[in-house]
Amino acid sequence: MGRLLFSLAFLVGLFWLVEHLCGNKRGRPWRRPQMLTDAALYAFDTLITKPINLVLISIAAVLFLVPTGVISLEALKAGQYQGFGPISRLPGWAQFALAFLLGDFLLYWIHRAFHGGRLWRFHAVHHSSERLDWLASVRGHPVNDIFANALLFFPFLLLGFGPGAAAGAGPALGVFALLGHADVDWDWGPLRHVMTSPVYHRWHHSKDPAAVDKNFASFLPLWDLLFGTHYLPRDRKPGDFGIHEPVQHTFWGLMKHPFSPAPSPPATQPPLPRDTKHHMSAR
Repeated sequence: MGRLLFSLAFLVGLFWLVEHLCGNKRGRPWRRPQMLTDAALYAFDTLITKPINLVLISIAAVLFLVPTGVISLEALKAGQYQGFGPISRLPGWAQFALAFLLGDFLLYWIHRAFHGGRLWRFHAVHHSSERLDWLASVRGHPVNDIFANALLFFPFLLLGFGPGAAAGAGPALGVFALLGHADVDWDWGPLRHVMTSPVYHRWHHSKDPAAVDKNFASFLPLWDLLFGTHYLPRDRKPGDFGIHEPVQHTFWGLMKHPFSPAPSPPATQPPLPRDTKHHMSAR
């Protein structure tokens, strides 16, 4: 509990400076609607979801590494596992860099998968925030987090990465997840197409039809550029956040949301803009 309170206090202090001194919250009260709901979800993630993820990762490692002869159970329990195969023989910095790039690539496709089919109802919990700021980044459903974490972890296990590289890449990418939701109008100027910015990711949360299902990347906009999901206009800023379906903005309401009856689609769906001139200006 002490660790939870310390990390929350640190993040609150850091992003108060970012958003209230350098961002769009200057002159606004520090408290906003649904803040307690997001804080409760943060606590649940730290105390429940993350330990579940750790247990699942440990079970998966034992079931794969021991039967295949990579390492004995005794050595694994003693913390002697350092990866296997060609990747494990790379220097630590090279393993970290490769893990970071691979993780970013995998997260793009994992994120994109959660925007379709049955998975969307779980991911919709994250997109339900109507007042986007750094704390909204922790709004998520545990099924979304556990499933996404498994999809991200298994490739690292199968490829033989050392535990240090994989464990370090996750928090590094997580920093951009927090910053990407911050209530600031930063777009990195000439580097706007090189690495994701708060403006870049906030467009991903916008209900603007032109921005729907765009900007899935966590760090490199390259993936969106390559796979046709890039959207970053220069003439306006993202807004009108949330989802096009009813949702209860309470802890239990968000937990139950994926299991509630799905809303009926409208009779006609407005087509996404395909104007070539507009598409080019977005780049």
